Amino acid sequence: MFIRYHIKTILFIVVLTIVILGTSLYYYGYLPEQLYISSPPSTCTSNQILLASCDTEDLGEVLSKVRTAVVYITGKRVNSRSQIIDDIMFTPSSLTASDKMGSGLIIDETGYILTNYHVIADTTDLQAKLFNEPERTYPCKVIMTLPDKDLAVIKIHTGYFLPTARLGNSDMQEIADEVLAVGCPFSLEQSVSHGIISDLKRTVKIEGRQYKDLIQTDAVINSGNSGGPLVNMAGEVIGINVAIYAPTRVYCGVGFAIPINQAKLLVMKIQYLKGDS
Repeated sequence: MFIRYHIKTILFIVVLTIVILGTSLYYYGYLPEQLYISSPPSTCTSNQILLASCDTEDLGEVLSKVRTAVVYITGKRVNSRSQIIDDIMFTPSSLTASDKMGSGLIIDETGYILTNYHVIADTTDLQAKLFNEPERTYPCKVIMTLPDKDLAVIKIHTGYFLPTARLGNSDMQEIADEVLAVGCPFSLEQSVSHGIISDLKRTVKIEGRQYKDLIQTDAVINSGNSGGPLVNMAGEVIGINVAIYAPTRVYCGVGFAIPINQAKLLVMKIQYLKGDS
């Protein structure tokens, strides 16, 4: 009986020790993860859950999605139009008194390029230079214009398919969204600036004409940027750079772009023309 009593005592002590030890390990977090009964720490495993910083980690990656579709446009001025001097002006597009320059965006692999109307208006000998052929220019043919929106489509023939940019939905953008402005200011081809959207519904008057619902940005826009893309952090084109606020005739932190949704009618017409050809 004495032995039985001691066996019970020993068993009790062993069980108590195991309980105490297990409780201590659980409390201090030493148990394997599979033994936890409570829910595991939440993790970002679902495809529907995105880190807030994912879109802005690598601006170079964003740029790579559009840069090869940006072209440099030059031409000879036919005549000097009398310009109305406003504080808000088209980005000056003159190399000299007789030359013009601007940017454009390839919207179709067969050579259709979207740009501003004021870049190609009153201009002859239009030429476009591509990203991958910096030493060669291609003659441009004006296909379609939309002066009231300051938009135009020109075409080049290369004999091979060209890289195109993906068009976004400008109506889905919000104030303070980050953007990149890509273009060829002062003949500095493929230049990039970074900023945010300052406003989405600006109505401005440029050279006597009123333009509604322009995107305002603080991304640097200068002479030659006209016709180049304004790009969101998904690498989508959400605007076509068009003008700057320049009471001192130089960039002062306020630029404007035409929302890409206003240009999609032209893009649809181009697709229709292709279907008929």
